Amino acid sequence: MSKKKNKVQPVEVRVRIDGIELTAATSKHSADFDQLLERKGANSFVFIPLAKLTGKKRCKAPRTAAVVRKKEKLPEGDWFDGELRNSANGETVPGVLAFDIRRRDAREAAETVGVKQFVWGTHGAPVEGHLTKIFADDDAYSWDSARRRAFVGLRDIYATAVNIRDLPRAIEESQTTVERFKQLAYMVLGLAVAAGFLQMALLGTESWVTNLTRIAFYPSLMPAVLVGVYLRALMKKAEMQNRDFTASEARDNWTLVAPHLLTLWGLCYMAVIVLTWLQVVPSADMPFLGRTSGVSTSFIICVWMLLPIAQSHDVESLFSSAFESGIAALLSIFMIKLSLFVTNLITDALWKVAAALVPFDIPEALQRIINGIINFGAEVFFLAVLLGYAWSRTRQQFMRL
Repeated sequence: MSKKKNKVQPVEVRVRIDGIELTAATSKHSADFDQLLERKGANSFVFIPLAKLTGKKRCKAPRTAAVVRKKEKLPEGDWFDGELRNSANGETVPGVLAFDIRRRDAREAAETVGVKQFVWGTHGAPVEGHLTKIFADDDAYSWDSARRRAFVGLRDIYATAVNIRDLPRAIEESQTTVERFKQLAYMVLGLAVAAGFLQMALLGTESWVTNLTRIAFYPSLMPAVLVGVYLRALMKKAEMQNRDFTASEARDNWTLVAPHLLTLWGLCYMAVIVLTWLQVVPSADMPFLGRTSGVSTSFIICVWMLLPIAQSHDVESLFSSAFESGIAALLSIFMIKLSLFVTNLITDALWKVAAALVPFDIPEALQRIINGIINFGAEVFFLAVLLGYAWSRTRQQFMRL
């Protein structure tokens, strides 16, 4: 069975402006569009198709009335007519071009007219094709794709950890200071200790103040909010420049964000441990899956909550991104619990085989110790894989803003 692909198709943009016909292909530099940007005094351009590419060479042309209705949904501004051509089979669809529109606004406009991709470019750089969905993979949604992403993320985490000595330089170049970074660490850990003792003091009492305190200082919530706000400030660098990052510039920016992110993940983990030790944390027990560590569960939720807090621009984008991240967190927790359940089944079967082979009874204490080591190792392994996947998705988010 063939796998469904969800990737940016190789396309060409064709427009006629000021009586001049211009063409630009994705992943290639266009001198014509450089001159166009210079004439218009613009920093970048966006081309949004008004119909989806079907992948078929011959298809029914979009109705004029439908195209007009879609144009009415576009933001106010000067839009120039053009067409998008599939380089693979020659299929074309109508579209519109505008100048100096941010990519996140272009994504919203493309989603509004019901298409999956758009084209963006700036002076002196290759033209880039973008999907409307931030988390849309360039490969099929499959177990192989997820596994590959996880291990790529782990390798990137390792490379970042090796170069963690560059953290002070990264901090200084990210429009903040080492002193402010230290203040964040002290604030997160200090609040974690204070919140833990406050929870202990309120233990056994029931009131709206108690319930509100439990929510506000839940192990995964408090550090995620504080660190997410800090990451949001780091992302201001991309927003304060005249245009969006190119793909090359985004990779350079990630080299500054990555040491921050890894250090902040470590800070969140310490805060989660402190809060877990100092208050009663729901263990999320499920009768048929056994128990997952409260620390691992809270840390996974914390990691997935960082991103929507850091990248949201308004309430709507916050809830939209938070919903997707929440689903990812729940799936991550389920996968850990399922893996531990399978691990327990395998170890129980192995103990039965061992008991049948050896001529003496295996001490129960020894079985508990070995089972504990196996469960701990399995949880650490699967937690690392899930964090690698989260890191890969976070990297994609930062590089595609």
